[in-house]
Amino acid sequence: MAGRTLALPSSIVGSRGLFQAGNLLYWLALYFYVPILPVYAKGMGASLTLVGIVLSAYGVMQLLLRIPTGVASDVAGRRKPFVLAGLALTVAGAVGFLWAPSPEYLVIARAITGLAACAWVAITVMYSGYYPPSAAASAIGLMGLTNGLGQVMATWTGGLAADAYGWQAPFVLSTVAGTAGLALMALCHEPRSEMRATPVTWRRIWSVGTSRTLLFVSILSAINTYATFTTVFGFVPVYAKELGASAAQLGLLTAMSVVPSTLAQPLTARLARWIGFRATIFGGLALTGAMTAIIPLTQSIPALAASQIAGGAGRGLLGASFMSLAILGVAQRERATAMGVYQAVYAIGMFLGPLVGGVVGERFGLGAVFVSTGLLSLGAGIAAWWGLRAGAGPTESGGAAAPTSGRASRAAPSFARRPA
Repeated sequence: MAGRTLALPSSIVGSRGLFQAGNLLYWLALYFYVPILPVYAKGMGASLTLVGIVLSAYGVMQLLLRIPTGVASDVAGRRKPFVLAGLALTVAGAVGFLWAPSPEYLVIARAITGLAACAWVAITVMYSGYYPPSAAASAIGLMGLTNGLGQVMATWTGGLAADAYGWQAPFVLSTVAGTAGLALMALCHEPRSEMRATPVTWRRIWSVGTSRTLLFVSILSAINTYATFTTVFGFVPVYAKELGASAAQLGLLTAMSVVPSTLAQPLTARLARWIGFRATIFGGLALTGAMTAIIPLTQSIPALAASQIAGGAGRGLLGASFMSLAILGVAQRERATAMGVYQAVYAIGMFLGPLVGGVVGERFGLGAVFVSTGLLSLGAGIAAWWGLRAGAGPTESGGAAAPTSGRASRAAPSFARRPA
């Protein structure tokens, strides 16, 4: 109400901090070993194709189970049980990596961590529930900041730990972080103000899942994710190893890609308000595409790092934009379903990126992996430019800008016409 300041319950204010700490540990647990995993698998005797299968198992589980996770969370009217299950599975996956006697068993461990990553559906929605609907985009930006910070810390220290204590050290760190995160999340209060258990119907799932906005944004995000998991979390470490990088340098290289992405995410909403989502997303995809395509031209670790820093800045413009648009106009009680659809679609990129990249690399060489991926991102940027209405972006109140013309309204996805 105008002129009235709402006092938030202390349990919610306290839970925000605990939740973000638990969220940080969640991402630490998932990413300590990411920079060394492709090289670790290759060192165990895996071919590039098998390396791709190991990496793609992470995305397969999310592709299959993120929608059911979101639907189940909405039906139960609860987020916290799914959050806790995700933290527990990060521990199980890390232990699986430590136990694996051959590279084939790494596929199972990576699949478990993919199942753990399905909890991101419930994590994002639960945290946004601590804020009023008008501040949902800001809440997601904060989540993205913590997400990126965790990835930076994990990829950097994971590489250092592998260099200092052996290739299994990052998996031990993940086990410890996941256990600590589970303990912190267990202490968090779950916001219940707008939540109630709701019966699941195929009509409701179909209505949410077939939104033009959601599908268009999800496909763009899938292409961006394809590029990320093919390069940063896929074959860039393999390429860097061929250039002579140590385990510590592999971690630093991945961290240097994630840092600009992390710093850019909280600024995305402000930038989109200024220049519109179309320009923001086009710029992000074009920059990441160009920086990926030139990777084969980099013949030293510093040159490769420079390309990753610039590409990381482009990715930072995309994550928060896509996530904000995915839930724009969706009722609170259906947001986990919408987020599940969004994350399941972009998980296609997690699955196909490493798998296709492995096959292409095996047949045509690593250079072809990067060139083909860069061209795909550039194509997605062009599609975004034509598919999103010019000037579309969030208003000061958190909603979407109104269409400027009938033609724009027909061509634009529905986010251009819905209030938040």
